[in-house]
Amino acid sequence: MRKPAEALKQPARDHRIVVAEKKRMLMRTRLIDATMRVYGNSENATPVIDDVISEAKVSRGTFYNYFNSLDEVLIVIGQDLSNQMTTEILPVYNVLTEPWQRFSVGFRLFLIRALLDRKWAGFVTRTAAWAEDSLVAQFMSRDLEHGKTQGQFNFDDVEVAADFLKGASAHGIQALRIGVNQPGRYIDNSVRMALASLGCKEELRDKGADFSKLYLKDWLNGNLKATRPAWAGHANVAVRHDLF
Repeated sequence: MRKPAEALKQPARDHRIVVAEKKRMLMRTRLIDATMRVYGNSENATPVIDDVISEAKVSRGTFYNYFNSLDEVLIVIGQDLSNQMTTEILPVYNVLTEPWQRFSVGFRLFLIRALLDRKWAGFVTRTAAWAEDSLVAQFMSRDLEHGKTQGQFNFDDVEVAADFLKGASAHGIQALRIGVNQPGRYIDNSVRMALASLGCKEELRDKGADFSKLYLKDWLNGNLKATRPAWAGHANVAVRHDLF
């Protein structure tokens, strides 16, 4: 009879399978990185697959072994960057307890990032970056549910409200990436309109816009204990003036 420990012991994985999986992951990452560089360096013309395979130094066949189209790569990049952004802002966002604070700060943060990092903004405006299983969608839905339960928000359906606001976020990011007059004012009004769509009264709309603005100003200036990712720490004086 086998000993219990022997019965539970997992068989070792075939070394060749492990190596093959690692190589596949590395090549996939190589193609994604090449796509980001190509789009990041593109000023006017829209990149095509040939640009990516040239940058990655691979064959067209290799590209199609991993992705069906260039658009599929862009979707993956958008999802990854959106999730990375959500993770990076947790130190300043997830310490807040009031739903109206969490929502107004989170909504404003994505718009601020668009102004500070236009290359990032170009990838996350795609619809797939805001999928239901994305981190931003999960946190947003949770905040909306809690806000409704506590009587801070007033709307009929969480899913509809979240979809509406994700669309508003994506379009706001795109507008800021292209350029708007008085970006600080644009962001302030966007936060107020987002809160209005959640049924907030004028007093709470103004409160949310003012709180998120002052709170994130302190954060960008390094006055809070919450850590800042590189993109937030690199905000220059001119951009901060536009924001605040």
